[in-house]
Amino acid sequence: MRLTIAQLETFYWTVQLGSAQRAADHLNLAQPTVSLRLKELRDVLGEDLFERTGRGLLVTEDGKALLPHIASILGELEEIRQKHTTQSLVGELRVGLAEGFAINCLPPLLEAMRIEHPHLKPEWNVSTSTNLEAAILEDRLDMAVILNPVGHEKMSLVPLGMQPTTWVVPIAWEIGEPITPRDMWLLPVVTNPAPSAMYRQITGWFATDGLMPAQISVCTSVSVIAELVAGGLGAALLPVRMAERYVRDGGMRMVASSPPADNGRLYIASRAVVDDVKVRAMSKLIRRVVDDMNYLG
Repeated sequence: MRLTIAQLETFYWTVQLGSAQRAADHLNLAQPTVSLRLKELRDVLGEDLFERTGRGLLVTEDGKALLPHIASILGELEEIRQKHTTQSLVGELRVGLAEGFAINCLPPLLEAMRIEHPHLKPEWNVSTSTNLEAAILEDRLDMAVILNPVGHEKMSLVPLGMQPTTWVVPIAWEIGEPITPRDMWLLPVVTNPAPSAMYRQITGWFATDGLMPAQISVCTSVSVIAELVAGGLGAALLPVRMAERYVRDGGMRMVASSPPADNGRLYIASRAVVDDVKVRAMSKLIRRVVDDMNYLG
């Protein structure tokens, strides 16, 4: 029996996704085919790569040692395929963007992508960073730009930079600056749901004075939150570049705060150990676009 790329690929995705069934779904295979390939790989190498526990398959130490070598092989194969298929990147790429980042950066990113990678077919998923992290771990996304991630051992996080953030209040509110948690805790505040990055930023700011906002409204959409502030319904914490649009329209004002609002930490996230040429190319493009925009603080 010989070692095959199919066996290596099957092992890799079984480890990444945590079960043979999920690997089968990812590879568009029947689950028995995945099990057969894993058995063949074990027999060829003469090593047990998994052990069964009450919670499913657990990778052995031999399997963990094998994983980076397989990831490197699969990455090289993908690079060869891309280089010799066409002069430009081809195929689908599932990209997640935190909503505040997407509102400001997706239009120029799309324009740059059409010029540099016209044959790449991105599928954009705009959501909260919490949802995007889960989507990467569950193999529903290939990569994402996320804010203040929690992190996971199966996720690679590469710093992108700081996203300047500010408190915003309706234009009609008469409130002095700098605002403090004690000034704000009885006023209505709008945020993404827990445990989102925005929710953690807001509650963390109030916690500096041992407080929790008394009137907190939850909304899953950052753009809708901005509309609610502009409509006079509450204060919020928004990316500066996004808030500037509403300030120009006269719907809200940015206010200084004490302590200052924490700026968001942006990361490019992908699955750990995965070396995908399309992910690398998109990461490079994202960096260039945000630099050209002078978006990061």
